[in-house]
Amino acid sequence: MARLLLKIFLAYWLAAVAVILVSNFEPHKHIHNPELNDALDSALLMSGRTMIDAYESGRCPEVQQLFHSERDELFLADSNGRLLCGDPAVPDLSDVVRTAVRKKKRVGVSYKWFQLLAIPTVSSRGVQYVVLFKNHYGTKLQLYGMLPGYTTIAISCVVTLFLALLMALPIRRLREAAGQIALGRLDTRVRWAMPAATWPLLAGGDDIDQLVRDFNHMAEKLQSLADAQRLLLRDVSHELRSPLTRLGLGLRMAQIEATAGMLPHLSRIEAESARLNYLIGQILSLSHLDLLEQVDAPRLVSFSSVVASLLPDLEYEAAQSGCRIGSSIERECFVCGDEELLRSAVENILRNAIKYASGSGTIHVGTVTEQRAGQIFSVVRVADNGPGIPEHELDSVLKPFFRADRCRHWKQEGAGLGLAIADRAARLHRGNIGVRNRPEGGLIVEMSLPSAAPA
Repeated sequence: MARLLLKIFLAYWLAAVAVILVSNFEPHKHIHNPELNDALDSALLMSGRTMIDAYESGRCPEVQQLFHSERDELFLADSNGRLLCGDPAVPDLSDVVRTAVRKKKRVGVSYKWFQLLAIPTVSSRGVQYVVLFKNHYGTKLQLYGMLPGYTTIAISCVVTLFLALLMALPIRRLREAAGQIALGRLDTRVRWAMPAATWPLLAGGDDIDQLVRDFNHMAEKLQSLADAQRLLLRDVSHELRSPLTRLGLGLRMAQIEATAGMLPHLSRIEAESARLNYLIGQILSLSHLDLLEQVDAPRLVSFSSVVASLLPDLEYEAAQSGCRIGSSIERECFVCGDEELLRSAVENILRNAIKYASGSGTIHVGTVTEQRAGQIFSVVRVADNGPGIPEHELDSVLKPFFRADRCRHWKQEGAGLGLAIADRAARLHRGNIGVRNRPEGGLIVEMSLPSAAPA
């Protein structure tokens, strides 16, 4: 937001400088307070007549001291520009005087540190004189009289800051809300509308309010569509369970009565049914996690124990696939959460590694505590020596049904839901899952959760 505030502030002052430059393209014809022009002319003419009387009576130096101050001085010249009383030290004084006499009105000229006013007048004897008023600028900022004083700048800065905040704050809230929606929090809304009861003339009329309403309307539509999709997926998955159960019963009866030649085909049907049943279970798990907003009844869980309890079964599965699992378990990894969700998440990460590291592959799983940005995290790190993932697809691998290796899609088990389920579980525990390629080949998947101290 600071950059936006700076841009608005600079834009305001660039416009102000442009106006000042245009208005000062020619020398000043008026003093900076136009509403005081008449009063100024009257005051200068009265002082000028006093100066003329003093000059004609030979008391010019004495009277001039009365009109001399730290910022203002009064001088007298004839119509040809010859100085009669005092010297304002202006090089082009004669030109200024002649201009004032020719135009028969006050003429103002701005110099670097002061402004000079020349007012033509006639004495009681009918002699033409020109009264010269030298006014020094109040501050160093008023170079050539172009810039305003400190008070004007301070007020304009406050007004500019208020204007910038009025525009930047709703934009910042929109940006934060868009980030929350990108993280999957579709119930996020922007609250900016001005209350009509407090500001009836300002409520709901500008484009920013309309933008906020359109954004909230879009978020509502996205949430309703996502909820409908989740419900449809869950309902369809539930409905598929019943025919699958009946299919399994019929398949067992068919296997009893089948001939020897039919048994391989029935076994294939049984395997595909089991795969479909597993896929439905994964979809239901993902739908359940999507509906959760927080972990119910969290308790202290040893991350190390969760990993250690999974290793025997997974090592057996890895051996069947021709790969091996090595481990390094740190004993002090504790988190606060749901043990079953965490177990499912770690199991999905390890099964994903076994799938891609099959065929004399090596998998390493370890638990460790790490300090990041002043906070301690418990980390489960799984590394394999499989084919890895293209760099441009690393951000998408945690999405449901995403398959990084499309060319081998038909040969691989699973449907791209394992890491998505693990990611949902990690986020429910205020953690995250990081995915990166190993320099020597393979993939590293890290599940990081905030550590909890054991009782």
